[in-house]
Amino acid sequence: MPARTSRRRRWTWTFRSSPSPTAPESMREGGGRSSPGSEPDPGVKPEQVPGHGSSGDPQVPPAPVPALHDTGSGPALLFLHAFPLDASQWDHQVAALSGDFRCLRPEMWGCGDSPELADPRSATLDGYVGAVLRALDAAGAGQVVVIGLSMGGYTALALLRLAPERVRALVLASSRAAADTPEQAENRRTMAGLALRDGVETAVPMVKRLLGPRARGEPHIADPVVGRIRRCRPAGIAACQSAMACRPDSTSLLGSVAVPALVIHGEQDAIVSLDEARAVAAALPHGELVVIPGVGHLTNLEDPPAFTAALRGFLERID
Repeated sequence: MPARTSRRRRWTWTFRSSPSPTAPESMREGGGRSSPGSEPDPGVKPEQVPGHGSSGDPQVPPAPVPALHDTGSGPALLFLHAFPLDASQWDHQVAALSGDFRCLRPEMWGCGDSPELADPRSATLDGYVGAVLRALDAAGAGQVVVIGLSMGGYTALALLRLAPERVRALVLASSRAAADTPEQAENRRTMAGLALRDGVETAVPMVKRLLGPRARGEPHIADPVVGRIRRCRPAGIAACQSAMACRPDSTSLLGSVAVPALVIHGEQDAIVSLDEARAVAAALPHGELVVIPGVGHLTNLEDPPAFTAALRGFLERID
């Protein structure tokens, strides 16, 4: 039974599901895809793209438009991937939801099919959001339900801060609102430099923290995650780490979020604590919390049926 908390009408749900067959590694052929490129939309000025190239300096080019995987039709869902993965992270959810929704999946610079930045260490989440908005404009997508996991959650909060009128509802999975500590930010910058010097293998060991104990012992879950990390380019690792290192604290933003919001969290997340997830859900005026038992940080990959059920239930409630 869901447990209701006091002060606001808020529900906390716990989802349990049985293991299911693994979805195909990639289901991208089911829909169209906008091509990555470096030219901005003709109607968008470079200074309108926050972060990278946002100063108005004509010597600083606007950020390149990311790849945007576009599948299905209906109300638009914007899926924002985690670090160090790509849009294929959402294959299970797209397979389940694209019959009823338009599923849009951008990829961070240097990840998946997206172009790289000339200087990956100049990346910011605000700059990435500006580039994603240009991709959405080119695709004719207006308001979206924003779904972000881990780094994708940080990106979702940046989008909410920069373009709140585009956000119909918000889903934060395995994420936090707080910024990095100075030590954490410095560690990210160090890892960005190591990736550029030594390659993507420097990021592979983090799979031990990304997955919960059960998933680490299941090759059909762990092996595809390692494969996705290895598909990311060194410039992608560096761009992600650099962008996360300089992100602002979004805690004060939560209380002003006027749209329906869902927080999904893994019971065994070793990166973001369950207490942090509870605090984020409590700070959201229209927030709900779903805890998925027996999974770690990559909730949507470790228990796809439970994650998708929670997401679909939320989407049905906001219609």
